[in-house]
Amino acid sequence: MLFRMSLAFSAVLLPACIALGAPKPSEQRECPVVEHSLDAIEAAIAKAASCRESMEIFQACAYGASGDVPLGGAVIGKCEGDFLTKLNAKERQAYERELKRCWQKYRRESGTMYRSFEAMCAAAVAQAYSRRFLRAGGAKKRNG
Repeated sequence: MLFRMSLAFSAVLLPACIALGAPKPSEQRECPVVEHSLDAIEAAIAKAASCRESMEIFQACAYGASGDVPLGGAVIGKCEGDFLTKLNAKERQAYERELKRCWQKYRRESGTMYRSFEAMCAAAVAQAYSRRFLRAGGAKKRNG
């Protein structure tokens, strides 16, 4: 009987503890680009100090529409500078497959917001590769 009561108590307490420890959604950042035009945002992304910073600008300034496609392209270009020349042929094919998957993810959906989702996905792929290569100090990560 005591065992059942402790299980019941644990079943109630565990989700509450998990919820308290869960990460909170980050606050929506305000776009740091004063002139909120596509050209100005694209220029700010290109001038960003790092891939991470360019992605932060993109996320904060995204239109949620097809205008995000060139912004995503700018982030991809910025991030690729960290790793593209370090990829071997097999890694480059894998990277290109992941990008292609993003650009085709919502191909059957109409509406400009889906183009934004695709651009955000592709930029996130490039950022993930950048992180991986920067964390490894430029050395290729080997899976054992």
